[in-house]
Amino acid sequence: MLKPISSLAIVFQLTGIACAGGPAFVAGASYFDPPTMGSPLTWAQGTINYYTDQNDLSPALPGTSADVFVANAFSLWTSIPTAAISAIHSGQLAEDVSGVNLAVLNGVIATPADIAPTATANPVGIIYDQDGSVTDDLLGSGASNSAYCSQNAAFGGIDNFGTNARFLHALIILNGNCAQTSAQLPDLQYHFARVIGRVLGLDWSQANLNVLTGNPPATAADIAGFPVMHEFDPASCVPVANCYSNNGAVDPAKPKMDDQAALSRLYPVTAENMASFSGKQVFSQATARIHGSVYFTDESGAAAQPMQGVNVVARWIDPATNRPSGTAVASSISGFLFCGNAGNIITGFLDSTGQNLNSFGSNDTTLEGFFDLAGLPIPNGASTAQYQLSIESVDPLWSTHTGPYGATSQVQPSGSAQPIVVTVSLGGDIAQNVLMLGSAQQEPQWYGVTSYMSPAPLPISGNWAGILSGYGDTDFFQFSAQANRSLSVIVNAIDDAHGVSESKAAPVIGMWALADPGNSPAPADTPSAFNAAVFGETRLDAQILQSTVFRLGIADYRGDGRPDYRYKARVLYGDSINPGRASVAGGTPLTIQGRGLQRDTAVQAAGRVASVLASSATQLLVNTKAVPDGVYTVLLQDSSSGGKSKMTNVLTVGAGPSDTIKMISGANPGTPVGGQAPSPFAVLVVGEDGITPVAGASVQFSSSPSVGFSACSGAASCTLLSDQSGTATTYITVLSAGVLTLTAKLAPESYSNPQQVQTTLLGTSSQLDLVLITPPIWIAQGATVSLPVAARVLSNGVPISGTMLDYQITSGSGTLSAASAVTDLNGNASVNLQLNSIATPVRTSLCVAPSDSPCRILSVTLAQTSGLRLEPVSGTLQVVGPGQSFQAIAMRVVDSSVPAHPVLGASVDFLAYLGRTPGNEPIIWSGETGISQPGMPVILATSQATMHSDINGIANFPLSSGGISGNVAIVGTATAGTSSLEFQAQQLGP
Repeated sequence: MLKPISSLAIVFQLTGIACAGGPAFVAGASYFDPPTMGSPLTWAQGTINYYTDQNDLSPALPGTSADVFVANAFSLWTSIPTAAISAIHSGQLAEDVSGVNLAVLNGVIATPADIAPTATANPVGIIYDQDGSVTDDLLGSGASNSAYCSQNAAFGGIDNFGTNARFLHALIILNGNCAQTSAQLPDLQYHFARVIGRVLGLDWSQANLNVLTGNPPATAADIAGFPVMHEFDPASCVPVANCYSNNGAVDPAKPKMDDQAALSRLYPVTAENMASFSGKQVFSQATARIHGSVYFTDESGAAAQPMQGVNVVARWIDPATNRPSGTAVASSISGFLFCGNAGNIITGFLDSTGQNLNSFGSNDTTLEGFFDLAGLPIPNGASTAQYQLSIESVDPLWSTHTGPYGATSQVQPSGSAQPIVVTVSLGGDIAQNVLMLGSAQQEPQWYGVTSYMSPAPLPISGNWAGILSGYGDTDFFQFSAQANRSLSVIVNAIDDAHGVSESKAAPVIGMWALADPGNSPAPADTPSAFNAAVFGETRLDAQILQSTVFRLGIADYRGDGRPDYRYKARVLYGDSINPGRASVAGGTPLTIQGRGLQRDTAVQAAGRVASVLASSATQLLVNTKAVPDGVYTVLLQDSSSGGKSKMTNVLTVGAGPSDTIKMISGANPGTPVGGQAPSPFAVLVVGEDGITPVAGASVQFSSSPSVGFSACSGAASCTLLSDQSGTATTYITVLSAGVLTLTAKLAPESYSNPQQVQTTLLGTSSQLDLVLITPPIWIAQGATVSLPVAARVLSNGVPISGTMLDYQITSGSGTLSAASAVTDLNGNASVNLQLNSIATPVRTSLCVAPSDSPCRILSVTLAQTSGLRLEPVSGTLQVVGPGQSFQAIAMRVVDSSVPAHPVLGASVDFLAYLGRTPGNEPIIWSGETGISQPGMPVILATSQATMHSDINGIANFPLSSGGISGNVAIVGTATAGTSSLEFQAQQLGP
């Protein structure tokens, strides 16, 4: 069976699917024949038959010369004395390949048949791209320009292999624009040799990296041992001799000891195949081998889990200097036979082409930390030698795609290991493990062992730390979330020093409904690690469409797992808000409940930024800002992580769309022009249930023809807010005769068809009218009060001054301050009525003298103490910041009538406790289900007072922190008769 790979993969040299370090490709657990798993992919019998283009490569390399140039480049590798590899020029391609017969259309490459991946009869095709048109087609317009020869002089790679772990086809392109002069040919040969190394199946390697970094400065020996198969060249290395020739002493294109050992491990000369490779040496007899595994260590220093991705370097110790050599150096990356990226349940197990990620690299965990340094020569004709083994990280900048982790991202080793000196002999094979002392250790986690079917409960706080260890580990958690919410899952990878890192775990995040059988990829997932703008952070932003229990998974992107794959995680989720209503005026304390909340979590409530007054991991306390009536979304945002949680339509400000408005007072007798109607126009705003009062809703009062509304400062219209009992009230002054229509609309600025109530009032006019300014009064039983008895005399709506009014108590007991009064310029006159310990109703007559006509009666009704009821008006729930003052508590006393009447002179007993918790800890609360840290605070002070309600039934009680700074709580009650209400307030401070 053949496995052709898209020709586009040639351009990228298949770096994305390699799971090795040494060999570029290792057979994996899928696709390949099972017995081949863990075997490097190679050419059968080490024989490469290649076919060259019919055209010239360039004026400097016409056809025949180009063929010689190609043969010489292959001989750099085939001449290695211990490598069973041969390259045979088997002929020419059937055509001159150029931009005419090779083209890319919509990402699909059309090629002549004999260079297609399926052309296995021509195993290796070599294109002489004389004019650069093929290079431009494959790599992009202008890519063939000689300015880019350091990158594009030669490119290509394997594009087909079989299930038997054998390469079947490869294609190499030589850019003719990089061969125009003889001066360019050494660099072309160097780049060509590197491409041949990849076609032979070699991965990139890392040794003597200081030749590139300059740290420490490279010696002549370092340059002499610098491998051809290093991954990247600095931009300054043009020509390459500037960096790698040591002034002509070293051929940059010639394979060094590391290259020779790596190729010989892939294609060893053996006693069995030596007859086919005359003049070569048996690999295992002509060299020595050191092999072993790199391990994490436990608390006792013993070997624990194998450690993948560590570069193990062997250097010959020169007996003349007793120092490690820079020339005789070989390297092997631990776990090079093991799969570096097998995928995971969250992002899936397939690559972008739909192929199984575990097609490459073994799943045998005994190979997870394995390294192989076979091919170590014994210099100077000796029979033994000493080699120093040292370890280093695979450099993420210069060796980005090298080794088993090269398909994703490199991982820094954990712990350290001192250099080990190993004595080897010719033909010997030494086992030597490397123990990483001080490495991360496997630790039991608070959540125990989890699985997809057995997720652990997510911490209530939404914050936790974990470790993805051992191999293939995924942590699973479960939690509930409501519909119409969004959330962010934030995971930061942590290194051994507990700092944020991108060189350890590569965390990915997935979410499923708990009932999901385990679909992969997850319905909501991060397709890659570190997808956020914040360093070391992976973030999943998810929209919750249905209230249910969810499963959360965290895994390493590669499907890896090791003791140093630590992470910190947080679920930023806003679940509910209490109360769910706020006033249009703002200033409503709201408790937001959720998970993963922080002090710096920014809150937008009703589209306005709301200051966070107090916080915990599960709750935030905020004060709302003034906004119009409506239903709003609350947004939580994380300034540090970019995470956010949206609670859609959870906050109703003022009136909601289903709220209603009821008229509780407004029927009046005909009222003379210029006079005040005896009963106020009063409305009640209630919720959808028709019962629950709605505070802070906008009520627009208007009239036609115009009247003067007392609450509007005499204007014909204005908007009031309902108080905490849901009521809005205004008295009416008649301005014209006739039928007057009075309207109260609920939030007309927010709703196109607002709820409304209407009433009518008849405006009258005569030669002489008398109207009461003091409305009918309800007074608490036993109260002692003095109240004005005020009236107005009018003539056709015009005030009459100098008119005498006679006053007389006609029923009940009381004292008038005068028996008569004369109207002023506004037609007003008033005397005081003193009532002492009122026990019966009182009626007072007012008449215009001298005819005692017309007359009016002011009624004072007795309100029984047992029937008194308290209504909240304002201030019963407050939170203020440092330096801010509390507003006074306002309660309204009403009787038991329906509708209720405000009661004058009622005694309201206020009792308040002031205190704070031990250690000045905050007390955070809001409403009945408020956040509460230790119950009631230690009492610092008590205040109490008896206040008497005014003519509108209002009794006020001032609140004060008494000069005490910090977090101070006030809790108390107000009582009138048998009715009692609670109030709460808090001062927050440092």
